[in-house]
Amino acid sequence: MKRLPKLFSFIDLKDTYKTASDFSVFVYRAMKRGDVKQVKRGLYALVNPSTGIIFATKFQIASRLFDDAYFSYHDALEYYGLANQSFISFFTYLTKSHARDLKFGDVIYQAKKSNCDLFIKDRMREEGVRVVSLERAIIDSIDCLSLTGGLEEVEYALDNCPKLNIRDVEQLLKAYDKKLLYQKVGYLFEKHFGDDISEEFYQDCLKHSGSSVVYIECNTGEGKLNSKWKLMIKEKGNIPDVLF
Repeated sequence: MKRLPKLFSFIDLKDTYKTASDFSVFVYRAMKRGDVKQVKRGLYALVNPSTGIIFATKFQIASRLFDDAYFSYHDALEYYGLANQSFISFFTYLTKSHARDLKFGDVIYQAKKSNCDLFIKDRMREEGVRVVSLERAIIDSIDCLSLTGGLEEVEYALDNCPKLNIRDVEQLLKAYDKKLLYQKVGYLFEKHFGDDISEEFYQDCLKHSGSSVVYIECNTGEGKLNSKWKLMIKEKGNIPDVLF
């Protein structure tokens, strides 16, 4: 029999097992031997006999939970090597399907409804993953700091990321159409990229920004005001109370 893939379902092995019944018998025996573990109903992971640990990574598992599943936010930053810390216990993936939390191994996989189909990279054949582009990972992370580990984690990624495609960033901002997101992106990009990005980009962010001061990871009366972007930013050393 040919070597099993790291993750598989009946569809993946239909050339070997002609019926679902035959496949079920194979899976039952393989799991009893400890060669295979069940991720969820219909999805199985191959175990490394030397370590007793499955071969598949959490990125690959999340990408196989549904046919349209992919990941972004902190998990995408980690995938791209831009995370300062690792989320060990939780993994957020996106899908249009309704899904409950799934615990497999030491990780809880939490589904978030997917509302955008822009810049999703399908690398299932090459790497077994479906992940957003670097540009979307950055924008998604700025949009939802609570799924990214906070502002400091985003700033670490911005300090270490390669040059971004600003046209893609502009397309994402237009698609999301959120005043606060324009404010946060304008502030963070100006802080970390400065003159490397055209003034027109910053002016466009200002044009679409909100007019009210918004507190980022700090409470009323705390933090430091950036008057240009109308953001009250927590000062280093303060513990964040609110994540936007």
